Amino acid sequence: MVKQIWGGRWIRYACLKASGTRGGILLMWDARAWMGEVLEIGSYTITCKFESQTQNFSCHISGVYAPNCYKEMRLVWEEFSSVRGLMEGPWAMCGDLNVSRYISEKKNCNRRTKGMREFSDFIEDMELVDMHLEDAAGIRSYTIALITGCWERNKSYFKFENWWLQSEGFVDRVREWWSSFSYTGRPDYVLACKLKALKLKLKEWKQEEGGNLGSQRRRLLEQLAELDTERVNRTLTVEETTKKAAVLLEYEELVKKEEVLWRQKSRVLWLKEGDKNTKFFHKMANAHRRYNNIDQLMIQGEVTQEKGRIEGR
Repeated sequence: MVKQIWGGRWIRYACLKASGTRGGILLMWDARAWMGEVLEIGSYTITCKFESQTQNFSCHISGVYAPNCYKEMRLVWEEFSSVRGLMEGPWAMCGDLNVSRYISEKKNCNRRTKGMREFSDFIEDMELVDMHLEDAAGIRSYTIALITGCWERNKSYFKFENWWLQSEGFVDRVREWWSSFSYTGRPDYVLACKLKALKLKLKEWKQEEGGNLGSQRRRLLEQLAELDTERVNRTLTVEETTKKAAVLLEYEELVKKEEVLWRQKSRVLWLKEGDKNTKFFHKMANAHRRYNNIDQLMIQGEVTQEKGRIEGR
């Protein structure tokens, strides 16, 4: 079937097969232009990572075929929220969501439903942009395309992230900033000015002093990689072994912060922090384990997939 749609020996694809009344999903790409990798396949979604073969550019594409049932739509939001934590950079999501965002998009609809509100909440929390696809007649298409704001280089979003509260000294730092701001005028004006100044301080802290989980993750993994490389060549010193244990402990704390972050972004309000007995967070944990797994490693100029050599045994 793939060859009938788009023939050629360079064509690659990933798919989620149809099941019952639910349609399937097919993502196709030209291997001469893109190197594709399946990141996650769920019940209603499939997500792939793509790297350009000709430019320094990578992105993620998700296809979706959602159920025509309000209660099951929450499972779609959960799938997207769980995989969102594995992605950095541009992300596009397209397909049939079987949900409208506005009253004007649905025939014989005179009120905004709960499903519409949750769809809008999902777009906001995932920091997505609705592309507002229309057909040739200018009518809103049933196919929906959403992209992250980072496709648009000039856009910058700021949102307070709950995991910051778990960072050591963060609350004291905010209290110190707040006390240092000095404005005169009406109380509402002073409050607005102080909030604006605090926002700038938080953005600076996020960029420069560890307020970004992605940069923290990369830093810790680089430190672990350096120590593991040394371990291949020689026995680690007591100081290095202690340092590795400290880095692993810091990484464990980072994972907890990421859990808080994606609980916030997913807006799954019926879940409480610390509750591990949910399908959603088991899926997130499994996805993180797959993402963090090292399938191959270059050791002394040689690429190996042997688990023993990778683990330094």
